[in-house]
Amino acid sequence: MQRFKIAAIIRAGFTQGVYMRTRHAVMLALAALSIPAVSMPLQKASALEPEKYTVYCANDHIEVSFWDLEQMKVRNGSDVCQFQSYTSYSSALNFAQKNFGGEGASCSC
Repeated sequence: MQRFKIAAIIRAGFTQGVYMRTRHAVMLALAALSIPAVSMPLQKASALEPEKYTVYCANDHIEVSFWDLEQMKVRNGSDVCQFQSYTSYSSALNFAQKNFGGEGASCSC
């Protein structure tokens, strides 16, 4: 009977030792995974640039668009010239109206 008690105690100790080693291995792995997240440099948030509306002469007509000059040339060919840019669509339309007669009016580069 004594022999079975000793065997049971040894098995219990062995099982507990395996459990402890597994637990330590898991904790070590989690600790190792958390190091890169902590040591990465933080990036400052950058402000978004406001959208710009530009008055163009494209294909002999005034056009107000948020596309930049290169994109306008891709869309309309090389016959594009840029006049004035604004952060609001209404300001760009007012400029086009005062200086060229409005969007769609005739123009030349």
